Amino acid sequence: MEAGQYGRDMQDYKCYRMDGKEQLLCLAVTLLLSGMVSWLFYQSPWGMVSAAAFSIPVKRTLRDMLMRKRKGEMLFQFKEMLQMASTAIKAGYSMENAFVQAREEFMKLYGSHAIMAKEFGNINRQVALNVPLEKLLEDLAERSGIEEIASFTQVFGFAKRGGGDFMKIFNNTVDKIRQKAEAEREIETVMAAKRMEMNIMNMMPFGILFYVGVTSPEFLEPLYGNWLGAGIMTACLAAYGCAYFIAGKIVNIQV
Repeated sequence: MEAGQYGRDMQDYKCYRMDGKEQLLCLAVTLLLSGMVSWLFYQSPWGMVSAAAFSIPVKRTLRDMLMRKRKGEMLFQFKEMLQMASTAIKAGYSMENAFVQAREEFMKLYGSHAIMAKEFGNINRQVALNVPLEKLLEDLAERSGIEEIASFTQVFGFAKRGGGDFMKIFNNTVDKIRQKAEAEREIETVMAAKRMEMNIMNMMPFGILFYVGVTSPEFLEPLYGNWLGAGIMTACLAAYGCAYFIAGKIVNIQV
């Protein structure tokens, strides 16, 4: 099945397209880093050519961060939608009407601009046109790239085709998704503090160079204006880049 088969105007969430503000933020961070490197490591305007080298990792890091944030929000919203649908089913609604009711309740809490409000608005419109609900959920799982949504749609489709105690299967699946979503949010809360500590430590080399350069510039003079000093500073910058990459991998925990 092609992503968006049942909703061609809906987004493919497996990739992230930055908007204008995010592009400007990326440019600002790139220029800031290039300026810091050119002054602190080389004390030469030629160091600004590093802007081209910084632009790729800065853009990739920012995009990955925004994509990870959106994925967490989507999983949380999907979990909330399923819990509201489960409540509606217990109140006597059919499965299809339960998602209509769930979306109305969801929008009261999170607004109509929330991702899942838009997605289930499209799903409910397609269901009204007699498109099978399980196919629409499979399409959402394909476009989202989120494992929990894909797992739910597989269980949902099997339960509808295979019969049995459908409500029990549905509620058990919703409960497991809720537990995992809550675990991920708890881990993300803890790791946010660790990422802050990592970012502070990442700025320490720049802070040390700035302090020494301002208070005792004679200590750094042999490293500027000659090829040997530039080579040493470049090696230090490369080592710093490797340390930054490794630290990022450490704090990027997958549940």
